[in-house]
Amino acid sequence: MYAQTTVDNNAGAAADYADLQAAIDAAVDGDVIYIQQSSTSYGSVTLNKALTLVGRSHSDAGYKSTIDYLYLDEGASDSTIKGLDITSGIYENSSTVPIENLAFFDNDIAAVSIGSVITFNNILFQGNVIQFLKVYSNSSNILINNNIFTNAYSSNIYFGMTDTLLFDNNIIRGYYLYGVTIYNATTDGVLNINNCIFVTNWGSDVDITIQGGSYQMNNCLTYNYNESGTLNIATNSFPVNTTNNMLLNIDPLFTSLDPTDNSSIVGASGTTWNPYEDDLTLQADSPAIGAGSGGTDLGIYQGYNFKNFGEPTGIPAMKIESYSSTVPKNGDLTVTISAKAN
Repeated sequence: MYAQTTVDNNAGAAADYADLQAAIDAAVDGDVIYIQQSSTSYGSVTLNKALTLVGRSHSDAGYKSTIDYLYLDEGASDSTIKGLDITSGIYENSSTVPIENLAFFDNDIAAVSIGSVITFNNILFQGNVIQFLKVYSNSSNILINNNIFTNAYSSNIYFGMTDTLLFDNNIIRGYYLYGVTIYNATTDGVLNINNCIFVTNWGSDVDITIQGGSYQMNNCLTYNYNESGTLNIATNSFPVNTTNNMLLNIDPLFTSLDPTDNSSIVGASGTTWNPYEDDLTLQADSPAIGAGSGGTDLGIYQGYNFKNFGEPTGIPAMKIESYSSTVPKNGDLTVTISAKAN
């Protein structure tokens, strides 16, 4: 029977471990490790077993579970990682043994870099907030669905693989004057981009540029919130560069956007994602509703319950909101507790 272990680095916590790496080292394949909310990072860890790592949230300050680097090493196949703020990113350790069947749900990830040395196969990213993504040539069967990309500039969505890649129902935000650049490093394969929403609000005549190999873009919407500019599809010299059923420079009509915070995904400056203010569900009259393949919706909510704060589904969370500062002898301690049934 697999074990369920708790890790909590808060002072006085009654958990199995205070150190996450120690919990990983002691675990066996199939174990589940619950990483409790904390104001202190659990540091960098190396995953070399088939484990499920479950954090409380990637953004909600009261529930947040943070690690620095997540290194994937031999033995990490068949692992699931969810509900974590991974502030320095996900990287591979040098190894000759392939890593397969990984799933990343509901994380905030500073960077992803896989497939440059180790062979990766059957990898799923779903419901995450990702700054930079690079999938190199030693990779196959990569599914990237229902994510928000927050820094899609200067080739920071990069694919060097030729085998199956599904890039569907993502929201990609262009950055500064660069627009959105997606790099397909191979001339052998065709990069398929489906049911995505591209938004920016910087400069004028900002382009989506597919650099490198061939691409096919289907049922996507683009919009520039900067009224002085437009958002176009750029082309390159490779033989298969097609777009079908595109909605160009049309407001997707998200439910609400932060009108004052300059760090909003599509606010005054558009430099980061603001989970407290930005609601990227679609209004009832949004042109993105029914505009996807087979009459599906565009964006991150089609087929997935995207959660702004990354609370893993099925994991209840509680926190103390307030408590009595002093208690008389034999008196009662008054505590207010809030709970979330995610």
